[in-house]
Amino acid sequence: MKIRTKIPLFTSVTVLITILAITVYSVLDYRSRTLNSIESYKLEQTEIIKNQLKDNVNSAYNMIDKAYSSIKDSYRYNSVKINDFDIKLKHAVRNIEQITFGDEGSGYIWINEVDPPYTVIMHPIYPRMNGTVQVFYIQDTKQNVYEAFADVIHEKKGEGFLEYDYYKPGTNEKIPKISFIKLYEPLRWVIGTGIYIDYIEKIVSDKTKELNERTTRMITIIIIFGVLLISVASLSLFYFGKSITDSIYNVRQKLFKMSKGQIAELDKSLRKDEIGDMNRSLNSLITGVTKYSEFASDIEKGNLNADFVPLSNEDILGNSLLDMRESLKKARLEEKKRRLENERRNRANEGYTMFSELMRKGSEDIYELSYSIISNLVSYINLNQGGIFILNDDDKENIYLELSASIAYNRRKFTEKKINIGDSLVGACAYEKQKIFIENIPENYTEIRSGLGTAQPKSLLIVPLLMEDNLIGVIELASLKVIDDFDIKFVEKVS
Repeated sequence: MKIRTKIPLFTSVTVLITILAITVYSVLDYRSRTLNSIESYKLEQTEIIKNQLKDNVNSAYNMIDKAYSSIKDSYRYNSVKINDFDIKLKHAVRNIEQITFGDEGSGYIWINEVDPPYTVIMHPIYPRMNGTVQVFYIQDTKQNVYEAFADVIHEKKGEGFLEYDYYKPGTNEKIPKISFIKLYEPLRWVIGTGIYIDYIEKIVSDKTKELNERTTRMITIIIIFGVLLISVASLSLFYFGKSITDSIYNVRQKLFKMSKGQIAELDKSLRKDEIGDMNRSLNSLITGVTKYSEFASDIEKGNLNADFVPLSNEDILGNSLLDMRESLKKARLEEKKRRLENERRNRANEGYTMFSELMRKGSEDIYELSYSIISNLVSYINLNQGGIFILNDDDKENIYLELSASIAYNRRKFTEKKINIGDSLVGACAYEKQKIFIENIPENYTEIRSGLGTAQPKSLLIVPLLMEDNLIGVIELASLKVIDDFDIKFVEKVS
């Protein structure tokens, strides 16, 4: 059998076996990674939902705490019942009763007493339970679910998670549920919420369906590609056989001529196989020195991106030239980096001077001064919108943050907004006296209620205005880009 017959035959068989092996391996590997991805996705979604449950309970907790704090100096609560509520506390409970989330609003918040007999304070789905003692045994146990809530409170220092089966709203079927509960100590109330596991399973099921569809598409593409490759290879390699044998004869003739001391002509073929390697090696010996000279000349002129390929991995001179170029590139990048850092540092110093001058000049109108500061700050670090909230403590019983100036896309906004300390991100920043920075906010993940509204920025920076650790106000900045560390430190220093 001649070589021009052996090559296409053996190559076709090799290609067939290789494609089959690659297909099987790819499918098994992709399937394995898909299963791992699904499991990781389930864990990730479970953690996300747990955090959402915590956030919902904490929001309700803050609402009750705010109402209770406003009345505790006037009343002494030893045993508070639903009929004894102050109007502010009633209002807070009614607002909590309206909170729903999850699949078709199946998530809700309830309140019950932590001490026996565990009286239900508020249950939005079954209001008939309000003010009554309920007994609901956890499946396969003799423990009342409300008693289990109390155990979690005591064992986990005031808050924790509990899994059990409970009736899903609108059905008579018990469905596994995961709940988060937290104790409000002043009233000895348990504030709880939960989500049914089938909601998580539905999310995971949708993800599994999507991944299975991808797997099917991948297998189909691999099979089609394999069939086409084998067909083309079998037909093409038969004609390549003659080309290979002719090339071998041509190389043989050149080697025979060189064995007699004669100089062979350069080969101008574009082959990329072993025969082409031999021809290129001969050509490289002649042209190598010219390439060295041209490359060195480019480096001298400052062209550090000039194309150059060494003759081989063992080409000492060629690799040394490449190392020299990389060293020069590194030095140039370092110099550029130092220059940029100096420019930013100088610009920051100019900014500090500018804002110091704004404060020195001041203004009798706090709103105009606020607008001057926030407009210059938003413009100076190239953000999209910002606002300043000033602490209003004229009424010691009603201290809040008041929006004194805001700007969006270089246009002044005239908006009246009041935020209580502890409410929303702005209120939380004021309460903690610590900056809040959020970036890479996922779309449709959750609604961020900031002092400027409910826009979905790429990053959000909220910084307290402090004077000797006393809260003066809050600066809020939003951007469609991620605010870098340099600008964050700049804002903190300006504040």
